[in-house]
Amino acid sequence: VLLQIHGGAWLIGHKAQQARPLMHYMAERGFICVSINYRLSPRARWPDHLIDVKHALAWVKEHIAEYGGDPEFVVVTGGSAGGQLTALVALTANDARYQPGFEHIDTRVQGAIPFYAPYDFLDRERMQRTMGLRLLLRWFVIGKSARHAAALYEEASPLSHVHTEAPPFLVIHGSHDSLTPIELSLIHI
Repeated sequence: VLLQIHGGAWLIGHKAQQARPLMHYMAERGFICVSINYRLSPRARWPDHLIDVKHALAWVKEHIAEYGGDPEFVVVTGGSAGGQLTALVALTANDARYQPGFEHIDTRVQGAIPFYAPYDFLDRERMQRTMGLRLLLRWFVIGKSARHAAALYEEASPLSHVHTEAPPFLVIHGSHDSLTPIELSLIHI
């Protein structure tokens, strides 16, 4: 099963708008592909997006066999905001904080393929070239500045959840990305 999470800066996007060529390609090779939506900011705030993605994953685990998929082999992918959520869903398997009301569902995945995603909302290495991400997070996604909500920024950063039991990752990032510098992916590999 391939679970696709759309990007769009946590503000825009829809499951029908992204990764269609990838899903067609994978479906031709026997994968069952599921593209999902999640609540968007500014109405939704962290961790609403991740909770929605994990809720969708829980549905997949419970129902995908009805569609010919294997609930024991789910790979998650997505770009930009979807890439950040891809990394987080893979790194926070079975974390009850992000599974309210469905804590008993196994949310482990067998692989993660995030692309051009921000992995460190705190920008610990000071590599973010512009204020764009910082302002987006402050005004729309988290709703507070990093200075006033460092713990929330830490929690929303995939880098903060890396552990030895994580599933395999294939990190994809272009060298000419003008929004999220490739160095932000390379530093953490």
